[in-house]
Amino acid sequence: MSTPTAVPPVSPPYLLRTPRLLIRCLEPGDAALRKEAHDSSGEHLADVYPEAVQPLEVHLAHVRRMRGNFDLDQDRTYGAFDPESGRMMGEGFLLKRAGISALEIGYWFRKDAVGKGLATEMSAAMVKVAFEFDKVRRLDLMCSPGNERSAAMARRLGFTFEGRLRDRQLAPHHPRGDLMCFTLLASEYLRTAASQLQLEAFDFLGRKLA
Repeated sequence: MSTPTAVPPVSPPYLLRTPRLLIRCLEPGDAALRKEAHDSSGEHLADVYPEAVQPLEVHLAHVRRMRGNFDLDQDRTYGAFDPESGRMMGEGFLLKRAGISALEIGYWFRKDAVGKGLATEMSAAMVKVAFEFDKVRRLDLMCSPGNERSAAMARRLGFTFEGRLRDRQLAPHHPRGDLMCFTLLASEYLRTAASQLQLEAFDFLGRKLA
């Protein structure tokens, strides 16, 4: 009597193409690109990374850790790049700390690319991947009360403000304080602009995903 063959898990998208961005899993060479994007942004990223300048080794450790998590189907970090120049524009996150059948979206974007709609395009790609590939029932977005730009983006993407969480710290490198919580449900996703985003997705082997 033969034993049933285990069905392999569905590969998450490793590479995404949107109209203006190449979004992919991090690679070793991205450490220097990440440092340049981070260092050039100064206090613009203070809500995410309080230290304005970090040595290359810090970025290298981040890339190694995030790549390992990605390959182990844990938290996923995507780097967003300009497809022509190769410059790193920012990062998008799909985090599993939101609970069962849910993910938390996060992002940062370099200072000199703000105001062009690119951060919204990257975040819309994360939303689309979460609902169409991960099949989540809920997506969360957290930001500090003073981060009006992120709160406005959450609303543009169709998220609903649920409330203010007091005295929270979700990661060691984040400053402690109150957080604003926004959520988007699977039943609401098809009414959002993110659902209409032009997106191509490819797996670990470079095969195009439906």
